[in-house]
Amino acid sequence: MIDITRRDFFKLTGAAAVGLLFNNMVEAASKPAVGRVRQTDIDFRSARIDKNVVRIRNGAGDLMYVIEGKNKVALIDTGLGIGDLKGYVETISKKPIVVLITHGHVDHASGTAQFDDVYMNRNDNALFKEHTAMGNRKGYAGACNPEWAKTLTDANYLPGDDPARFKDLTEGMTIDLGGVHLDIYDLPGHTQGMTAILIRENRALISGDGANMFTFLWSGETLGLTSYEKSVRHIKKATEGKFDKMYCSHGGGDLTVDYFDRMLEDIAIIKAGKDDAVDFEFMGQKSKIAFAIDPAHNRLDGGIGNIVYDPKRINE
Repeated sequence: MIDITRRDFFKLTGAAAVGLLFNNMVEAASKPAVGRVRQTDIDFRSARIDKNVVRIRNGAGDLMYVIEGKNKVALIDTGLGIGDLKGYVETISKKPIVVLITHGHVDHASGTAQFDDVYMNRNDNALFKEHTAMGNRKGYAGACNPEWAKTLTDANYLPGDDPARFKDLTEGMTIDLGGVHLDIYDLPGHTQGMTAILIRENRALISGDGANMFTFLWSGETLGLTSYEKSVRHIKKATEGKFDKMYCSHGGGDLTVDYFDRMLEDIAIIKAGKDDAVDFEFMGQKSKIAFAIDPAHNRLDGGIGNIVYDPKRINE
């Protein structure tokens, strides 16, 4: 059994588990980013992964994406709200910035206060308020990268924000950046308002934490496994033939293009009771890791990806 103590709280909340446990994981699904990595300060570094797409990694290892069109740029997620993210994006492009938040967890949504034009699915509004609280942000930074966190003062943290001012982000919307179109898809599961973004002209899909190298479905804000399966089947059908690159929000950032198929196969194994069902416990809340892993968090069976789920919510 994997038994986690109170000391590791920020490693295993729904918000933080993926980032803290697996940001540095090397997995077959990941490829090195294309382009020269640069680092201007301890808060951010970046690499160009396509002609108009830059991947930013913050000091905690969480990933954000800058997508540039002729008229404006989109910033996908805003990390922990530590450091001058807007200023850093402006070193990539001086065009107006529109922010799209994939979901309301602390490691993705805490830096919105710097930006005027913000979109997020309203189903995550309450989650945003809870998880972007200053205590959560400081705890996450300290648990994920203690040496980095020691360099931070209150002045490094951006103020909080009110999601009531955000524009709703829902399936069927398209954000036009000028010759580059971002098509929006719902992918509830990891959170109620989880959103995926298709960069149409690049044929690239950003799944955020909705389909990740470790997809977490066990905390209170998640859907049950069967409901999540329906979400995956829906987005797989809706995006069929539209992408040949897939990006996520943690680890190396790159997923295999057949990742939805892999997820559905894993879900079927769980529902058939044929997974490893490794016990996982935090402060009395019990769940399962579907497939046994080695100390580097790679699956022992050689598969790619994993699911952490609540065994009581398989049919939910």
